[in-house]
Amino acid sequence: MSTPNRHSICPACGNQFPYRSNKRFCSSSCRKADSRDRLRKAVPVNAQNSPATRREQHEIYELAGLLAEKLYSLPPFDRFGYIEEMIQIARSGDHPKLRKIMTNPAFIYPNPSDKHLFWRGTSEYCTIAQAADRYCRYSPWQASVSDVVRGEVAEPPTGEIDDLPGKL
Repeated sequence: MSTPNRHSICPACGNQFPYRSNKRFCSSSCRKADSRDRLRKAVPVNAQNSPATRREQHEIYELAGLLAEKLYSLPPFDRFGYIEEMIQIARSGDHPKLRKIMTNPAFIYPNPSDKHLFWRGTSEYCTIAQAADRYCRYSPWQASVSDVVRGEVAEPPTGEIDDLPGKL
């Protein structure tokens, strides 16, 4: 006596697989992905729930403040070289925290009421990512700092900067 072919649908990926009474997912990777997703919904990995994430976020914000302090303590004509150096380090991938700072929308487009993001607590100054973004947009790259750091823009033929309008 033959039984008709019955199939189940995997709740994780939606694929069909042969029915078995004790099998709910099509593969172990789908079973693990579903378990991980349910856990993340119950306990998200963010600064509120994870001490490691909280520490990493604190370090990134502190580093961004130190970099901005260094930028604004330099004479104005030395600032472009400093920003170029920071962009190249982030672009190379040698410093993941600097890369996160340069590509984080919270630093590139900060809310002016978030005073802790700005040097000396005033939005009169740019964040380090804002300064780098302005530099990249008016340099031979002519792209956002996120695109430059992620390598989505080719290296310009020369490192020369004609004129950058505004202040950094």
